[in-house]
Amino acid sequence: MKRKCESLLKAAWLLILLLALTTEVSAQAFKTGVYSATSGDVKWSIKYEEGGKVTVSRNGELLVEGTYKVKGDELELTDKSGAMSCGADKAGKYKWKLEGKKLSFTMLTDECEGRATALTSQAWTLE
Repeated sequence: MKRKCESLLKAAWLLILLLALTTEVSAQAFKTGVYSATSGDVKWSIKYEEGGKVTVSRNGELLVEGTYKVKGDELELTDKSGAMSCGADKAGKYKWKLEGKKLSFTMLTDECEGRATALTSQAWTLE
């Protein structure tokens, strides 16, 4: 009986350890930096800075300035200004996933169709 209890206890600790490791791996932190994607001869870049500032550029020309917030695997974007800004009243929420240097998004809610299409139509590569 004692041997059976010891075996069950060891199995329980192993399960707890495996669950802790799985949670740690899946809770990967969002990486700041410049992510880019190319469509034809157009290079799009999104720069996520520490402190929540985000900018979007096309072939080096600044088009959108805004803010972002990350909570777990969700990202919220709010445009503040720029030629392609959706406006501060149209925040977008996305699930994000980083695999190696590839960042991909799945839309949760966003009234800004252009932003939603641009973010979700391809993976973005960390430079």
